[in-house]
Amino acid sequence: MFAFLLGVFPLCAGAASLDGVFDAGWTTAYQSADSINHMHQRLHNLGMEQVVLQYAAVEKTHLYYPSELDFLQNTEYKNNQLFPKSINAAKLAGNKLWLGLYYDGENWYTPPTGDQLDTLAARNLQVLDELYALYGNEPVIEGVYIPQEIARRYWDGLRSMTLAGRFLIPVTKAAQAKGWKVMVAPFYNQNLDSAGQLQPFFESLFKEGFKPDVLAVQDGIGSTSMGRAHASTSNFEAHADTATVGLYELAIESVCKFYDVDFWVDVELFRTDDTHALASGKRIVTQIDIARASRASKVIAYDLSVLGNAGLDSLEKWLTRDTTQSMSIKLPWPRNYAPRSYDQPGSGSHGSQPKSVDGEKRYYRLNGARVRPGARSRFVGNR
Repeated sequence: MFAFLLGVFPLCAGAASLDGVFDAGWTTAYQSADSINHMHQRLHNLGMEQVVLQYAAVEKTHLYYPSELDFLQNTEYKNNQLFPKSINAAKLAGNKLWLGLYYDGENWYTPPTGDQLDTLAARNLQVLDELYALYGNEPVIEGVYIPQEIARRYWDGLRSMTLAGRFLIPVTKAAQAKGWKVMVAPFYNQNLDSAGQLQPFFESLFKEGFKPDVLAVQDGIGSTSMGRAHASTSNFEAHADTATVGLYELAIESVCKFYDVDFWVDVELFRTDDTHALASGKRIVTQIDIARASRASKVIAYDLSVLGNAGLDSLEKWLTRDTTQSMSIKLPWPRNYAPRSYDQPGSGSHGSQPKSVDGEKRYYRLNGARVRPGARSRFVGNR
């Protein structure tokens, strides 16, 4: 059954807060232990207690922990103290860590063959075993993060079953068997004709038996790929394309809730160009508000290399807001955006929703902007 929903979620004006951040290691790998300790304390003070170390190793280029695995010994950059430094910093600050696993981007977007997925799974399992042997008793570790990006654009249909069965499921089950949670951060694909089209993709993965503990969907506001933005922000002041992001996020949240997967949103902090500079406070606060309206249980940011201490200075100003005000965000479901409604009793559904009245004026009200729900843009890209 498809429902036409008009969700109105009241948000406290002080709700623009972040729960954590990714650390890809591009800058922190070169920092001293004291510097990382200081940064973790600042993150903790901002409430950003969930820190995701994006990679344990990147094929041929980066290694962030002291590994003895043969296939990681020829890595170009061996910054292998980032993991131990970060674990110690998290202990001191009171943060929680997610340890990224092994990443190999070669052939991933083709996508890879079944045999290539088997190799990728085997290497991730070896890294997982080694990480657990080194850090399995560390209470600050929440779980592991699978850094391979999952997106409907290149994994839909029968390919999603191959992805689940030969890679995602064995890696996820192995980590969970050790008592660690598993997180993934898929890209939502705003180039689709509707947000509702995205639901069957995640349904297919979950039905195959893929059951991560956390799905932290990328909001796609900052990234570019071959000159194309994930979600266009060229007219951001009007919040046109930003409105569409909320619809996609809420569609994914609906599937996650039904399958009992914790839904987070990963907001991109960088500008929509090749500078990798920090975006404006107005844009970031808007992204956070949309993620909260989409019922994300946590909102984390990408990433720490964009922030640095100067960026944390900015967040301390931007995320301190007047809590005496309140606002509502309306997430409208135009007819072609309607997500699947999960109505089975006792299934964790949202319950039946009334159909919207044809011709009713519906709009985003966000920081004073009104946007027609049909305004959207089609872009694709990868982080």
